[in-house]
Amino acid sequence: MTGFIDPDREAFRQFAKMEIEGPVHMLNLIKLRASAAYADGRKAKGAEAYAAYGEASAPFFQKNGGKIVWRGTPRFPLIGPSDETWDLGFVAGYPSKDHFLAMVKDEGYQAIVFHRQAAVETSRLHCFEAAKGAGVFG
Repeated sequence: MTGFIDPDREAFRQFAKMEIEGPVHMLNLIKLRASAAYADGRKAKGAEAYAAYGEASAPFFQKNGGKIVWRGTPRFPLIGPSDETWDLGFVAGYPSKDHFLAMVKDEGYQAIVFHRQAAVETSRLHCFEAAKGAGVFG
């Protein structure tokens, strides 16, 4: 369960081409490294490196209308592989897909994303378009 840290280029291209109207929510599941893997050899725990990423990325997140819609502590996988466990889970909301893309393409953001790359062992990121209408499970 390792190795999914950044989107691969083809997935990113396909996502960028998608027509999604209105707000999007990004479901994030994060498994942190015990020790961060900084290319320059600096020492930190994965959680410390992820905290540094959170602090450094906040201005880019907010500039592009990002908001944490929900966050929680993953406790137990009722459905799915029992070895696929997570340290962090949250949903980030953006006014549109293009706002998310603007954030990740920003040169300033790209200059600080190394903290996330050092911190994360593996992750999942799923984009959700807001559903139309109300319902139970619709």
